[in-house]
Amino acid sequence: MSETPIHRVPEDVLAAHLDGEAVLLHMDTKNYYRLNATAAHVFRGLERGLGRDALLDGLCAEFDVEREVAALELDRLLNELSARGLVAAEDAGA
Repeated sequence: MSETPIHRVPEDVLAAHLDGEAVLLHMDTKNYYRLNATAAHVFRGLERGLGRDALLDGLCAEFDVEREVAALELDRLLNELSARGLVAAEDAGA
């Protein structure tokens, strides 16, 4: 049975949270990324070690969005952050 991976913020990714957004710096690549309010909200949750379900609950509570839409967008964001090396997916059982 496949479990949902847990996403962690690698030590080489730094975040500065600003008014309603965030700026990330990947120390290895020296690339900067700007996150909008929604993505910044998710990233703060990732920094706190929240799993997908808790992240999804937070999005629905904070923003006016249907759970199904939020789930699709959350998965898209996690995949994009992972592809850029800004989060690392780990098996939930690890």
